[in-house]
Amino acid sequence: MNFFSSVAAMPMNMATTTMSAAAEASAAAGRQERTAAPTLDPTSVLGKDDFLRLLVTQLTYQDPINPVSDQEFIAQLAQFSALEQMHNVARQVERLADVQLVTGGMAQAASLLGRTVVLFDADTGGTVEGAVEAVRLEEGLPVLIVNGRRFSLFDIVEVRQSA
Repeated sequence: MNFFSSVAAMPMNMATTTMSAAAEASAAAGRQERTAAPTLDPTSVLGKDDFLRLLVTQLTYQDPINPVSDQEFIAQLAQFSALEQMHNVARQVERLADVQLVTGGMAQAASLLGRTVVLFDADTGGTVEGAVEAVRLEEGLPVLIVNGRRFSLFDIVEVRQSA
């Protein structure tokens, strides 16, 4: 028994209300689809909490004479487990990307040590030229020290070989 058959097993007035709400939502989505450019709404994506609510609703409104079979229930739990694992993998990939950004930026900044750079100076609107004296990690981002001042890697306009 899936969610839709559990809705069919609900008392008639509850199933009618649920179905009409679903029909209204579908019609509203159709109207919005024709009038607006497609965008991804984070609230429209089902997550693990939604899946659990759906499963509990299904179990609540199941037919006591013909309950959900073991195989269907196990399949749904396997789907939930797969969803949880995909969520964990996505979170780990985000962490890996963050680590790569920091370490890659730090490696790039360290490779500039002793080299002459031309940097955009936001204070004056001009440029500053000098050798990279040091590299620091501040708030997870590499910072170059040139002529005793702090600059971001994004401020680099030009890199030159030191004489």
